[in-house]
Amino acid sequence: MKRSIAALGVLLLADSFLPWYRLSWTVSRYGSGQQTHHVNTATAWHSSSAWSLAVLLGVVAAVGYVTCGVYANRWPTLSVRLRWLFLLTGTTGLLVATVSWLAIPSVDAPGGYGFVPADEIAGGVRLGDIVRDHLSAREVNVAWGFYLAVFIMMALVLLMLLDIVRRADRHAVPSPG
Repeated sequence: MKRSIAALGVLLLADSFLPWYRLSWTVSRYGSGQQTHHVNTATAWHSSSAWSLAVLLGVVAAVGYVTCGVYANRWPTLSVRLRWLFLLTGTTGLLVATVSWLAIPSVDAPGGYGFVPADEIAGGVRLGDIVRDHLSAREVNVAWGFYLAVFIMMALVLLMLLDIVRRADRHAVPSPG
């Protein structure tokens, strides 16, 4: 079980460097009408502070959960409490990722497609730039790396919970009967 939890922690960290957010746009050349399609992607670290925090919480939960068994023989109650703490940490990471995803404006919201006004282009932000924590159109722009991370975090939380329940059943005292 510990190897699976450790593997999920490593997978989550690796996934954080995959595309979590993307912007795509088409440019039509004036006069010729020639169209070019462009795509810009960003990792969890470059697109959202909340997603960065979610990844950190998930990785800390996995590493902590795997290593908290070191003191199991010395302080058995500390080990149980730490396992619950790391389960809570992993669950918090999953919630942070999900809530921040839901906070991204929908395509249906005004300006949801991320059109950039001319004054912002002149202010240093160019068309297609991904500005950290200013994401839009979650249905179209959130990339596959985010969805994979949510799946990994759910699996991480479920495995930790399963391990805690299994350990509790193993250490339960059978009642005389």
